[in-house]
Amino acid sequence: MDVKIHSAVDIDAKFKEYIEEKFSRLSKFIFDKGQTEIYIRKEGPLFLTEIKVVVKNSTIFIKEEDNDINKSIEVLYDRAKSQLRKLHDKITDKPHN
Repeated sequence: MDVKIHSAVDIDAKFKEYIEEKFSRLSKFIFDKGQTEIYIRKEGPLFLTEIKVVVKNSTIFIKEEDNDINKSIEVLYDRAKSQLRKLHDKITDKPHN
């Protein structure tokens, strides 16, 4: 899975690598090559994180905001994983004729 990070906030290379590694784990729920774009910005005291996951026939878009960037990323990952799992289960549970 291709993971791209667009950040308006300064993040160090180690944190960027952590995000890429964490979100690349979502590829086990995708049959074809998918693309993930993560957007990070700060508005006032809150960090706004967004994820857009594009797979063959679907696009998932999730927003999260928190005053802690780490917590925001973790919640975003959990929500994306849940959505992709639902999509994966929906595809695999279809009866084949």
